[in-house]
Amino acid sequence: LGRARTLTVTLLIGALACCTFCLLPAPCEVAGGETCEGVADWGAIRTGTAFTGKFMLAIVFGCVFLYTTEVFPTSMRAEGMGLCSVAARVGGVAAPLVVLLDAYSKELPMWIFGGVAFVAGVVSAWLPETLGKELASGIGG
Repeated sequence: LGRARTLTVTLLIGALACCTFCLLPAPCEVAGGETCEGVADWGAIRTGTAFTGKFMLAIVFGCVFLYTTEVFPTSMRAEGMGLCSVAARVGGVAAPLVVLLDAYSKELPMWIFGGVAFVAGVVSAWLPETLGKELASGIGG
């Protein structure tokens, strides 16, 4: 399958899982924390879709780390990895702040994570495949 295609597929599945989570009915609760009688409990399905999204995006992290080392030529690999590491740290700082948006809507953080994963998945479809190709040693080839 290759790293670039694996990246695209896992991003899109993760996005689908995050957005599906938002579309499933939230648990019904009444005052005192008791659940509603006669209402289907979607809790296990919501948990499963949330974990699927998280699992796919965890695969993406590992795939991006490996793919990045193959995309940059040897002469620029350290600088490229450093730049990508900075971008990853910015995302790591922003993620907890996105979670704070659940004060406005419980599903908003998952919509944001799913939307960003979807855009990244679509954009990653244009990345070059590195499967079976030699690593570039310099910028010219």
